[in-house]
Order: sequence, then structure tokens, then C-alpha cells
Amino acid sequence: MSNTSSLQQILDKIDTRKVTRFYWIITILAAIGGFLFGYDTEVIGIASVFVPYHYTGFVYGYEIASASLGAAIGAIIAYFYTDRYGRKSLLIADAAIYTVAALASALSFNAIWLLVWRTIIGVAIGADSAVATAYITEYAPKNRRGTLAIMQQWMITIGILGSYFVGSAILLIAPSLAYTVDWRLILGLAAVPSIIGLIFRFMMPESPRWLLLSGKIDKFKHDLKRFSVEVSDTEIQNAVQEVKKEAKAVIDTPTKRAFLVVALWIIFQQITGINVPFYYGPEIVLKLHLFSSTSSPVFSEIDSVLAASTLAVINTAATYIAFRYIDRIGRRNLAISAYAGMLAFDLIGGILVMRGILIGALIAFAGFIIFFAYGVGGTGWLIQAEYFKTPIRGRMAALIALLDWIANFAITEVFPVMLSSIGLAGSMFVFTALDLIALLLVYFLLPETKGLSLEQVVKMFGETPVAQLRKARELFLEKEKKEEAATEK
Repeated sequence: MSNTSSLQQILDKIDTRKVTRFYWIITILAAIGGFLFGYDTEVIGIASVFVPYHYTGFVYGYEIASASLGAAIGAIIAYFYTDRYGRKSLLIADAAIYTVAALASALSFNAIWLLVWRTIIGVAIGADSAVATAYITEYAPKNRRGTLAIMQQWMITIGILGSYFVGSAILLIAPSLAYTVDWRLILGLAAVPSIIGLIFRFMMPESPRWLLLSGKIDKFKHDLKRFSVEVSDTEIQNAVQEVKKEAKAVIDTPTKRAFLVVALWIIFQQITGINVPFYYGPEIVLKLHLFSSTSSPVFSEIDSVLAASTLAVINTAATYIAFRYIDRIGRRNLAISAYAGMLAFDLIGGILVMRGILIGALIAFAGFIIFFAYGVGGTGWLIQAEYFKTPIRGRMAALIALLDWIANFAITEVFPVMLSSIGLAGSMFVFTALDLIALLLVYFLLPETKGLSLEQVVKMFGETPVAQLRKARELFLEKEKKEEAATEK
């Protein structure tokens, strides 16, 4: 007779399911927000050239950064909302905000209106960055959790690339309308995927772990069948009672350890210089004259967008490596190799920029993006969701998202000061040093979590002191094996 609790038996059934087409459909629907995240954060840089409102100084900067401020607000909203009211309803609300804000931005009739709606788009971006990956991890089988969750990051990169292709295509088709219609279309077309998401997200199941925790038994039974998981009424009733006894929405020692690791990760993800190649790569591509030169502002912008798209293609392709291999190679091994590669290419880039070798600097930028994309970019969103217990997963994910946007804002503010004082080469050497610090932190603090259930990950953090986190998975599995052997005796 099994000693496994009813709760654990249900979770085991969720964690060991085969990933069917249904899993991919709801994962893509959840990650549509990732596409819009990427599209909406990048597209304003294309459209702003032709927006007829003449922003200057701080207000001009806010036109570009407004979505970042809104994202911080969205993360705060998610903190208070998602653990209480669920993941699905917030994803629906995000899609609605994306839709309304995209259309309202396209229909702007004055400068303030555009800034307000760009900020509101940011609210959706921030809330989505807090909840989407958490939602995916709560239904994903443990051996495919990384693959499914990394879809969010991959869709972000596809959204960035999509903004470049859409923007350049619209400008190429109707260059004479750039200052009247084109910029509105570029902003407004984001409503198309958001409307699709809004319609079909109503049909998505709620997170089964959240439903069980919330005691919504009928809904839990209904949605669980959609995952082809069959459980008896007795198992569910027993599991609900077990959840009531075990669920504690408190910030305990495992949570603090997990938060330390994810917070450090998400901060260094931003401050190690990912914006450098995207800021300066296109400029270098233009100086290499890979595209035809022109005096027309419209076609100059098209050339700039095409230049940016070369790096965006690399970013998207490299993120596929994470999508394909993160559950095989593991989070830790990918991360260590990624930061080592980023360090090497930042160092190479700094040396080449010092010597004025533009083509070499572009190669260094491309190499940096490859390593960042496959081992750093998406992994942060994955561990943000899988390190915390279900009663507080949404809140912790929201706090991490807030940290991410604060770090993003901070490096955006500090970077121009670095450039004016120590130049691009000097800045890249600073980022090399930050890469080294990040590499050491990852080596000593990041545990491997591939193949573990969400509940095992939480338990692992509870049983492993910070000094031993780098080998936590091995220690945890060894202890579980001994406990199972003792139980069998």
C-alpha cells in the first residue's frame, strides 16, 4: 500500500503527463503576452521618428521609457492580484489592456494622450511578466517545464523581431504616409495578436495547482480533465484537506533563499550589458554600409530598423537553443556557459572598439547576444516561477518582475553617463567585470532544478543552506533516495 498522500498523488499525475498538442496551444496563448511584451517595447522606437508631437528633454525620454514605468506598476498590481484571484483572469485582463491601449495609442490626437496609453500598455507588460511563466510552470510536467516556460522568452524575442519587420514593411509599402498613417498602423497592429489572445484566453484552463489551493473543487475537476488527468472525488477531498494544513502564505527560510538567488539573477541579467549591442549594433551595421545609403528620413529609418533586425534574428535563433535544451542540459550548465561566453565577448568587444575595428565589434555583439539568449534571458523568468511555493508564487514572481524593471530603468539611466565618461570600450570593460561577478554568483548559488517537481524545488531550498546551493539537487535527491529506501524496509 502506498504511503504517498492524496495531494502528492494528484501532483505526480500532473507532473508526469505527456505533453500533448493541448499543452502547446495553451502555452502559446499564455505567451502571446510575451510577443506583445517584445513588440510594444521596441515598436515605439520605430514609430517615434514619425510621431507628429515634438517631445523634448525629459518628456522625449519618457516617450520611449513610458512602458517601463507602466511595467513596474503592472508588477505591483500583479503582486496583490494573482495569488488571490488566479492566473487566468489576470492573463485575460492583460490581453484586454494590450488591445485597448494599442488601439488608443494608434488613435492618439495629442501628445499627452499617447504618453498615457503607452504607460498603460506598460501595465499589461509588467503584469504579464509577473504571471505568464508562473501559470505555465503550474501545469507543465516536470521534465518539460523548462521547455514550456521558456516559450515566454522566445515569444518576447519574436515580438521584438516582429516589430522590426512590421515597421519596415509598412514604411516600405507607403513611405509617403510615414508621418500621417504609417506610425499609427505600426502602433495599432499590436491589437491583432492581443485580440486573438483576449478571445482564446477565456477558453484556457486555470492553473490546477492554484485551483486546488483555492478549494475550487468543481472547477479543479473540470480543468484537470482537460489535461487528461483523472482523479477520484476521494483523492480531491483528501488533497484539499492536506492543502489547508500545509499551505502557509508566509515568507519562510526556503522563500528567502530562493528570493536571494532569483533577485541576484534578475538584477545581473539587466546590468551585464544586454542593451549595449542593441543600442550600438545597428549604428555599427549602418557604418559598415551593408544597406544602401539614403538622405530620406523614411528610408534612413528603414535601414536602421533592418540593421537592428540582424541582431534580433540572432537573439531569436539563440533563444531556440534554450527552448530545445534547457530540460536536457539544465538551467545551471547553460547559465555558467552563457556568462562565461558573455564575459569573453564583452572583453573582445571592448578591445576591438578601442582599436576601431567595427566588423570585429559587431561579431562580438552577436556573440554576446547568442550566449545571453540561450542561457540568461529566459532562465530568469523560469526560475522566477519555479522556486516558490504555490500560495505565494504569484507575489514572489511579481516582486522579481518589479526588480527586473527597476534594474532595467537603472542601467538605462546609468549607461549614458558611463558612455560620456569612459566611452563604449570602457563601458564594455565594466560589463566584463559584471559578467565575472555574475558568473561567480551563478557558480556558487544557482542550484539545478531540471526534472524536479515544483514542490521538490521548494523543499530543496528548505533543506539546503546557501553555502551548498550549487550542489543542492544532488544532495536533495540523495536524501530522498535514502528516505525511500528506509520506508521500504
